[in-house]
Amino acid sequence: MPKRSLMLAGGGLKIPFQAGVLQVWLDEAGVQFDHADGVSAACFHLAMWTQGMSGKQIADNWRTFQPLAAVDVNWAQLPLLFYADSFFELDGFRKKIFPRWGINLEQIRASGREATFNVYNFSTHTLRPVTAQELTEDFLIATASLPVFFPPVQIDGHTYIDAGFNTATNLE
Repeated sequence: MPKRSLMLAGGGLKIPFQAGVLQVWLDEAGVQFDHADGVSAACFHLAMWTQGMSGKQIADNWRTFQPLAAVDVNWAQLPLLFYADSFFELDGFRKKIFPRWGINLEQIRASGREATFNVYNFSTHTLRPVTAQELTEDFLIATASLPVFFPPVQIDGHTYIDAGFNTATNLE
């Protein structure tokens, strides 16, 4: 039997729309996937899918999403304008959104679902697929760390950013 992979591309405003598609595919059509891969903010969907949420749960999380609660202005960097590390911070996702959405990193790491979360290692200029078993909050935040808008994430001496600048999906 051929295996089916779910490829979740990032892309800003496409993300809430993608959640509705997941509701139809996963819940209404009953489509099953053997593997899933995500890039950029689509990794948030991937995290929810990997831990076993239904398509409706994923879509409902976006239906109740409050964008202003998700990001914080990086006030210390704002006066630097184009020389700033970032205009915003993703601490709102860490402290408010992930808990509200029920994202549980222990469940994700223990999941039997095969998943890869893509980040770009800016230190080595390589795409870094992170497996569900390796996923940390820092890696999950790095998946959506768009340069200029959000700060890069430092992990083990390497700088990670959103992989959307490198790939739309990781077919490898």
